[in-house]
Amino acid sequence: MRPILAVTVVALATSFVALPSAASAQTLHDQTRQQDAVLRTPQQIISVNPFLPLFGFFQGEYERRINPNASFAIAASHTEWDNDVYTNVDVKLRLYPQEKGLSGLGLASSLGYANIRREGFENCTFTEVDFVCSTEPRKNIGAPAFAVEGQYQWLLGTKKATAVALGFGVKRYFVDKADFQDRSLVLPTGRLTIGYAF
Repeated sequence: MRPILAVTVVALATSFVALPSAASAQTLHDQTRQQDAVLRTPQQIISVNPFLPLFGFFQGEYERRINPNASFAIAASHTEWDNDVYTNVDVKLRLYPQEKGLSGLGLASSLGYANIRREGFENCTFTEVDFVCSTEPRKNIGAPAFAVEGQYQWLLGTKKATAVALGFGVKRYFVDKADFQDRSLVLPTGRLTIGYAF
């Protein structure tokens, strides 16, 4: 009887020692899996609009994840609007409310600088006795700019290495109204980019 009792006591003691060890091993395994998942999550994206170069324009962005709900981006574009050509460089802070970092809904604000090339145009005015027209020469205007935008970005593939983003926003150019005359200082913006996430 005593040998059986001794074996039982030893077995129980061993199981109580093994339980914390097993729990610790499981916790360590879960932490390792979480760390591996974070390491597999892309930390940055380089993307461009693949269609604009066909028309002589450009749109591209480099974005880096800061934490699960925010990223920092540098964007550049060269586009035309209402016969004026806009070359923009912007720095953006983008928030991801769903805390998926680089994926899902993103809301951004940006500060930037633009070079606006105004093509020559005819400026006509009415006077009491006549209709007078004059030709305005082509000019380049430098202007700071502020924008807000919303976008949705998908990370596709098993490695989430392909990024597709679609977004819209508005941008305000801080220029002298005399330089723009009949032009709006607030313009819509759009984004359609495909890129590489790594």
